[in-house]
Amino acid sequence: MKNDILVTGATGFLGRRLVAVLESRGFTVRRHSSADGDIASCMLPMDGVGRVFHLAGKSYVPDSWQDPRGFYQTNVMGAVNVLEHCRRHQAALTLVSSYVYGPPQHLPIAENHPLAAYNPYAHTKLLAEDAARFYEKYFGLPLVIVRPFNLYGPGQRSSFLIPSIVRQMMDPSVDVVRVQDLRPKRDYLYVDDAINMLLATLRPDNHGLFNMGSGRSISVAEVIELVSNAAGIRKPVVSADVQRPEEIMDVVADISRATAELGWRPSTSMPDGIAAVVAAERASHG
Repeated sequence: MKNDILVTGATGFLGRRLVAVLESRGFTVRRHSSADGDIASCMLPMDGVGRVFHLAGKSYVPDSWQDPRGFYQTNVMGAVNVLEHCRRHQAALTLVSSYVYGPPQHLPIAENHPLAAYNPYAHTKLLAEDAARFYEKYFGLPLVIVRPFNLYGPGQRSSFLIPSIVRQMMDPSVDVVRVQDLRPKRDYLYVDDAINMLLATLRPDNHGLFNMGSGRSISVAEVIELVSNAAGIRKPVVSADVQRPEEIMDVVADISRATAELGWRPSTSMPDGIAAVVAAERASHG
């Protein structure tokens, strides 16, 4: 019986937390990160591995417009390399995809909503999903696909919205909080809730496609207010009022399938999650 678990992207925002939680629950975890070789072509440590969590990949959307080839190489061929390893070693796969629905035709967005690749990053995720479903259909690969909406939590890169706002709010040398646009609304999910959903995919009878979100959305302006309340700091807010090309103004995940089939639902409120990010930022500065 192969009970070990391989986590790709093991040093990333989600990966390092997943590794820690799995090990705390007694699993033997094998890791892969970019330091261990190119995910698109390297050999993976599959001895004894019965389940792979594939988290590795390039994820910052603006970069995908500057280096689309790099995104296709890492995200598509990386997924195919992982699929091949799973096929050869008869391991199950939990594939972490992304938001791939494009402009919503209706809210909330269920898993059967039409798909649309509105940036190179999203297109790479759709291609990776297609490859995974092919392996599931023709090679019998046990597969779960999860589609995160917007994850957040302590330790996320400062290029993402919430850590950027927290850093500006709490940096005494910064006089104002600057954002591009106060209006867009997103469905944010705290990282611990995301981990719990990934753990739910470990059960061998679970398979299919699941949205990973909170089931509600809040605007950039509301995020700023929550950060201000959690930090106990008030600063002027300056918006450039710049709407990004192909901007989507509101996104809400329908998470009823994950609740019904995985027995999962988020438990961290947005105020509590933001408070945890603020506390971690404060602790990091002594």
